[in-house]
Amino acid sequence: MKNTQILLATLVLAGMLFSCNNDDDGISVGDRATAILGQWEYESIMSDRAVDLNGDNISNIDLFGTQELQQCVKDNITTFTDSGPSDKPEFNVTENNLACSGNDPFSFVYEDFWTLTNDNSVISFENQSSFRIIEFSNNKLVVEKDDVFDGLEYVRTIVYTKK
Repeated sequence: MKNTQILLATLVLAGMLFSCNNDDDGISVGDRATAILGQWEYESIMSDRAVDLNGDNISNIDLFGTQELQQCVKDNITTFTDSGPSDKPEFNVTENNLACSGNDPFSFVYEDFWTLTNDNSVISFENQSSFRIIEFSNNKLVVEKDDVFDGLEYVRTIVYTKK
């Protein structure tokens, strides 16, 4: 009987250790509007088909780990706010340390307004196509976006890491 109690206590303790919450736990659908707020950095950008964005005649599906995107784009910061000067939730992309030609470091590259739609599974924008949320945790946001380049339709998957 005592061995059974010790075994049961050990199993309960082991279960508690392995089931504790950590920073990578998924965000509940209801908490997404708050959890998305803040600054995000690119971790990866992939395409569902090979594209040649930089015109070097080499097509890639990995848009982040290759030369398809300039380094000054790869280090941009994406920010979601709940309200800005317009009193609407704002989405903006800013230069980081490596500013592209003609831009100052930390200047705005793109601004838009966002809202969560489709039961908080889609990030909709006023001026660009929507992001479909594929994965969302405290430190990671994975979205898909339909895109077109040079007449070729493709799906871009962007992985963001919380800054």
